[in-house]
Amino acid sequence: MMKNGRVLLAAPLVMSMFSPFVYAEPLDGRGEGDLSRFLFGNALQQYGIDASVLLDVGYGRNNRSTHEERKYGNSNAPIPGQDDEGFEFQSVNLFVDKQLNSNILPRVTPLPGPVPQDVSFGFSVGVIYGRNAQFPRTFGWDAHWKINEPGASDIESSIRHRQNYLAVQNLFATAYLPYGPGITLWAGIFGPAMGYEIGPNLRDGRNNFSTRTYAFISEPNTLSGVMAGTRLYSGEAGLLGAELGLVSGWNNLRDNNDTPSVTGALRWRTSDMQTWVDYEFIVGNEQNKSFADVQAPTALVVSPRGQLKQQHSINGWHAFNAQWSMGAEAVYGRQDGDGRPDTVDIITGPGFSGAEWWGVNANLTYQYRKNLSFSGRIEHFDDKQGFILYPLSAARGAINSVTTGVRYDVTRNLSLRPEIRYDWQSDSNDKAFGNGRNQSQLTGVVEALVYF
Repeated sequence: MMKNGRVLLAAPLVMSMFSPFVYAEPLDGRGEGDLSRFLFGNALQQYGIDASVLLDVGYGRNNRSTHEERKYGNSNAPIPGQDDEGFEFQSVNLFVDKQLNSNILPRVTPLPGPVPQDVSFGFSVGVIYGRNAQFPRTFGWDAHWKINEPGASDIESSIRHRQNYLAVQNLFATAYLPYGPGITLWAGIFGPAMGYEIGPNLRDGRNNFSTRTYAFISEPNTLSGVMAGTRLYSGEAGLLGAELGLVSGWNNLRDNNDTPSVTGALRWRTSDMQTWVDYEFIVGNEQNKSFADVQAPTALVVSPRGQLKQQHSINGWHAFNAQWSMGAEAVYGRQDGDGRPDTVDIITGPGFSGAEWWGVNANLTYQYRKNLSFSGRIEHFDDKQGFILYPLSAARGAINSVTTGVRYDVTRNLSLRPEIRYDWQSDSNDKAFGNGRNQSQLTGVVEALVYF
């Protein structure tokens, strides 16, 4: 099995290297915004508004599920990003943004250049529909919209029917105030930009692969609240930015324990933007106060007392030259539990005494041509108590993975991303793959991204 696995892991690289005739140089420019320009001309751009659509579809198979299991959803689990086998309508995304005139991009990076001297206002709207919209829903907002039922309340129904979901994961206002080094504010519901990978498969995003890391699963999908960011330093040593805010917990607008969480980041960039390092965190009580209101699967602990949950990520990226680049991440998280009889994990029962998890991952990319790149990724993720990866997995111990993939930009509107991935467990007697039958899995995926 392992010998065959190594051959399959190399297949995307070998096929592309021996097939240079299959790709064409992309047309000038990018396809993002083609639809809005067709419908409205330049009317939106005159107001500084950008609008675009991203269609994300894929086809995947693994060597562990049965013929019957492939008929239903989540048969690739616990691998995230391509949960279903066969064809999967992963998502269609709508992005509408009015950018600020600021010296930082909120949740992204500090920017070089002088401090802007004028007040600026903006907004961001991000809507996602499809299979991948299941997890970025927000309690107290879109989690239980009628369009998301019955799957929102019955996960087994969602699996049987491969239900699609609707989520508005970005809905926030932004403002820039020219005080001191400049202050940027944003308030509303937003993706946290925590960890190396980000939610949508934006062309310039950090997502080199069709499937995601286990570290990505361990991080919150949405936050709601108020945040502020500023550029602390700009000089020969590079750029340093900071962000800090109060939010209503993980994936939450209606926090059912009445205590906010604190989130923030430090972001450093070299002056040429060819190297960056981020530290990001979120800390706060995440227990449900009672069984009358359990916000699962995000919050699995019920307790009348505060039970602190925290997540920390250090991640970075470096371009060695025009062809070679590398990214890496280390994460650590913990959910506290005081062990009392009325502190209950809804999966394992009363007397919950805490859980912790940690992981490391790294990826290497070779930009062979302008429209063709090859990437490899390795990961080790240890979910000691089988806590943070639920509901995709409740297996205790470590999961390891190695992935090889290709990105081929066929045209200004279409990109293809085939990949092969091998996952295996270590330091565990639990079985995470094949519906609880196996400790390893080989998965192949071909993804198409359509930008317009």
